[in-house]
Amino acid sequence: MANQSLGTIREFRTANFHIVFDAIEDYDIDLSFDDTGETRRKLESGDLISFTARCIVYLNGQKVGADYLGGCIYESLDAFQDHRECGAQNRKRIKQEGRWQIYRKARPYPSCLSNSDKLKKRGLATRERAEDWAQANAKEPYEIFESGKCGSYFADMVHQAIAEARQTVRKMQGIRVRAV
Repeated sequence: MANQSLGTIREFRTANFHIVFDAIEDYDIDLSFDDTGETRRKLESGDLISFTARCIVYLNGQKVGADYLGGCIYESLDAFQDHRECGAQNRKRIKQEGRWQIYRKARPYPSCLSNSDKLKKRGLATRERAEDWAQANAKEPYEIFESGKCGSYFADMVHQAIAEARQTVRKMQGIRVRAV
């Protein structure tokens, strides 16, 4: 693992866009959490790598969307790109339980959700459906929660950069340019 290099993590194209996800040098790494010095030693030995993650969306060579995340410290660039395993886990859980769960509001441990606190055994696909079911059937105060999902910075950054690109392109379509 020693002497890992920064660079492209993933690159892909759609019909109209070119998306580049890469790792660039982080010039302002914060190690204030490292009380023992272990993280610093692992960074210096090459067992860990620090970087700023960057996702850029291009349309005809012009940047139309981007997202950045500094302060990343991982064993490798592949460890940062954990979206495949995370996505599979999320799909399996949603298939088993439904996306939106309805729980009684007064639970023995308010910060903890358990199956015995569910008002409906299987969740529902949309928040609106869950709300409708709860209003029609719940006989006690309730709360609606989205099923627990494992998160992925990689997937979230791609999603955010693409959302920004779409918004930029929508704005560009309304611009009229006079012919010279």
